[in-house]
Amino acid sequence: MLSRLFEKNPEKIRISEMLINVAGDYVAMGEDIADKQELLNAAVSAWNIACLKSDKRQEAINKFMKEYKKLNPRFSRNDFKDEEENIKLLIKQKDKRYPEVKVQIVNAIFQEINGKSHIAVASARME
Repeated sequence: MLSRLFEKNPEKIRISEMLINVAGDYVAMGEDIADKQELLNAAVSAWNIACLKSDKRQEAINKFMKEYKKLNPRFSRNDFKDEEENIKLLIKQKDKRYPEVKVQIVNAIFQEINGKSHIAVASARME
């Protein structure tokens, strides 16, 4: 339903809704709010990489993975491989659903309000 709304009137759908459409299932894998925020942060990175020109993406993925390894030094080689695959899958989802949207996400916060999950997003249009 949201995708139909976007097709009819793209300015009516918010970036937060698009991000949920792209990465909601991924973020939902988190066991608690902190885990979900970490997954959301990775999803935001994937979204932002997907907004880059194709010739800049691999360099951005490499930079993301370098930082991810620094922040998670105890993870195994397989953990890093899985994370890189997740990032690439999220990039594909963003490309598939919203290829024309070139809006960088500056910040995203996962919250639970009255027992419901919410994601608040701050974004900036790219030139």
